[in-house]
Amino acid sequence: MTWRKHAPSIATLGNLAAGVTACMLATRGRVEAGALMVLAAVLLDSLDGALARTLSAESDFGAELDSLADVVSFGVAPAVLAGSLLPEEFAGMGWLLLLSLPVCAAVRLARFNLSVDRGEHVGFAGLPSTGAGAGAASAILLHSHLHQIGVFGTGALLPWAMLLLAVLMVSRVPYRHAGQIVGRLGPVPLALVTATFILGSALWQYQYLFAALTWGYALAAPLQVAREKIRAVHHA
Repeated sequence: MTWRKHAPSIATLGNLAAGVTACMLATRGRVEAGALMVLAAVLLDSLDGALARTLSAESDFGAELDSLADVVSFGVAPAVLAGSLLPEEFAGMGWLLLLSLPVCAAVRLARFNLSVDRGEHVGFAGLPSTGAGAGAASAILLHSHLHQIGVFGTGALLPWAMLLLAVLMVSRVPYRHAGQIVGRLGPVPLALVTATFILGSALWQYQYLFAALTWGYALAAPLQVAREKIRAVHHA
């Protein structure tokens, strides 16, 4: 059926629309809503790949469209959102740092598209753009929450956080596919983790949980690489 062929691309276009909407919300000062739209784009980006595999609708067109959408949603949109929060005295330097996010997202995705196998994969070289977008969105949400409760000064830290995500995207640090990590939990542990996360979000500030989850994924791989190199030096 025709809808089966186009379903993944529709999800990809939804990803793109969410990223553009995030930029629009940033211009209106609705930064938290914009960050949530980036997280919505993360879900849609995961959905389009799942649909393509389930419906046997994978195509070169869909892969290229996905990368174009990802540059906007996980590169441009987080940079615009974070840029709208920059302190005036840090605007110039801050924007230079923030430019690294869309630039490195474009480089990372172009490199991925040139890889031999873009099909089923269990890992990546460098932080996936989806992970970078999720990390950026969670950092923005956490900053907004901290500002609301009277913790100031985190706005100047956002560009450095975005720079770190950008560098990790174009690095060669090996990352496991998030779906593979979740899949290895098994149904019962997965249900327990999901229930705990939902309950924790309801009883506690969800911003902390999202930040812990997304940044835990972003930082675990480079920390593991650093630990292995330290061990190798000690055993040399």
